[in-house]
Amino acid sequence: MQNNKVKMPDWYYRRKYPLYGRFRKYFQGNWMTNSILIITVAVYLVEVLLSGSFTISGQVLEQLGARWNPDIVAGEWWRLFTPIFLHVTIYHIAFNMAALMYAGTIVEEVYGHFKFLLIYLFSGFCGNLISAFFKPNTISAGASTSLFGLFAVIALLQVVSGFKHQFTELSKGAVVLIVSNLIFNLFMPSVDIAGHLGGLVGGAISVLLWSPKSIRWHAIHDILGTLVALATVIGAAWYVLNLI
Repeated sequence: MQNNKVKMPDWYYRRKYPLYGRFRKYFQGNWMTNSILIITVAVYLVEVLLSGSFTISGQVLEQLGARWNPDIVAGEWWRLFTPIFLHVTIYHIAFNMAALMYAGTIVEEVYGHFKFLLIYLFSGFCGNLISAFFKPNTISAGASTSLFGLFAVIALLQVVSGFKHQFTELSKGAVVLIVSNLIFNLFMPSVDIAGHLGGLVGGAISVLLWSPKSIRWHAIHDILGTLVALATVIGAAWYVLNLI
């Protein structure tokens, strides 16, 4: 019988079997994706309680941390992150959480729990940052900035060292999904296409930051990638606080 199991690069196996010792079993599966989903749903329920409706008011969104430039300029830089946990309607969160379960499961399996979380947050940050520049007079919320980042990562897996020819079909599917969604966005004025494009950029940068080419440089690559991402976030947040 032919073995069709995908052969992962060496750094993948190092990531998958870290020094968790006897606690390793508690770190298996896609628990980070599930945790983000649970937190996001819980936040939406709080939104519903405060708004008294499944369609969340702008006032409640602003109170809970939506991307709103006047508040960011006033010093609330965390609003470049918190919008990814907020949603406007039940259809909005249902669609995004379904996309999270699909894309999040793949990215978490390949990159590991904590690098997946970094990718998710960094992509969301980039999306909200771009949105702040191109949509300065609107309140933005939703996980789609992060989700577009995850789709960008999946689309680029076929060019990552060690993954070539192993994720071709999956990557092509992600490209089709990205393009079709962007075209759909053009006919939906209420959709923040700038945030989606920013999320794509964040995902592409994440591939560079957290995809080591060699097992030898695995730890160093991850540390340097995280430091570069942190420096980018701090620098961009400072720029926004002072120049928007």
